[in-house]
Amino acid sequence: MKRLELTIGRTLVAGALILTASTAAVHGQGCVVARGAGPCTSHPGSFTNHLDMKWQVALAYRWLNSDRHFIGDVEQTHRHVTGNQVVNDSHFIDLGINYLFTPRWGASLALPFVHHDRTSWYEHTRTNRHSSGSGGLGDVRLSFNGWILDPEKMPSGNLQIGIGFKAPTGSYAATDTFNTVNGPVVGYVDQSIQPGDGGWGLTMEFNGYQLIGGGVYGFAQGFYLANPRDVNGTSTRSGNPRGNPYEQITSVPDSYLVRGGVGYAVPWVKGLVVTLAGRVEGVAVRDLIGNDNGFRRPGYAVSIEPGVAWMTGRWSVALSAPVMVYANRQRSVADERWTEDTGVYRHGDAAFASFLLSASVARAF
Repeated sequence: MKRLELTIGRTLVAGALILTASTAAVHGQGCVVARGAGPCTSHPGSFTNHLDMKWQVALAYRWLNSDRHFIGDVEQTHRHVTGNQVVNDSHFIDLGINYLFTPRWGASLALPFVHHDRTSWYEHTRTNRHSSGSGGLGDVRLSFNGWILDPEKMPSGNLQIGIGFKAPTGSYAATDTFNTVNGPVVGYVDQSIQPGDGGWGLTMEFNGYQLIGGGVYGFAQGFYLANPRDVNGTSTRSGNPRGNPYEQITSVPDSYLVRGGVGYAVPWVKGLVVTLAGRVEGVAVRDLIGNDNGFRRPGYAVSIEPGVAWMTGRWSVALSAPVMVYANRQRSVADERWTEDTGVYRHGDAAFASFLLSASVARAF
């Protein structure tokens, strides 16, 4: 029985967490950017059933296309009618490396690479749609983590905590050419498609799972990226300047992810797991550490996330597709300050993606 629990436990934890363990970042929801902010902890399942293996290498791919604008939780459907919505098409490739010092303690390194294409009116001629883009290495993260209980002795349930840091390795001042009414202008691309945010960050995370019975587990996962740096010095001017005087320099915001749900180890297909989770991810209005000046688009998305994973030998593969069911572009500190100055209520908007696609493959050594 214990061996069965150990096998099912490792398989299910891998199925529930592999998409975000070691490599994946919080996907971000278009203009509500939450780059490089995903769990990077390791777990027994991600190393299959071979406790003597120390290394795991994982490759993950993620894609989103955001074009649904919200102010608060009210969708601005007229943007699609007029055709002036902003569209972010983003691709992420993450290389993750996990190392176990012992079956209980480990470290993870995440190397993200991004490619973004953004089309809009307001950054260009304000009458015709044009594109801007960026790509390259994102912000690298290193995490150290450990299980509260010995995973060899407690295969049916455990809690892992991790702490680490994010380095500002991604460009936060990428530029492109914008087609304005005054002709081509070289400017900084929008904050949402900058590969990095320009700040050193502190990461805090947890992973937990518990056997319910009959091959069913519950799981929960959380991540928070605290960015102490206030602003990164990059102008928010792209082809045209922003109207809010408090939004002229780009902020370095905190971001977060919480997800939880259930997984089922399919008994007639060895190593196959199906999962269903709820998730909340977003950008904080105010930072946990430091000030909240500059331009940011705070807000969050709530999604239902079906997924499937399969483990065989040293290999693990997984696929998930979170579908957004609620979005809220919250008021920023800059919105509040401009309202106080003018007496006119201000509340910026942001674009969200209807759904995300995420796939990964990993091998233990």
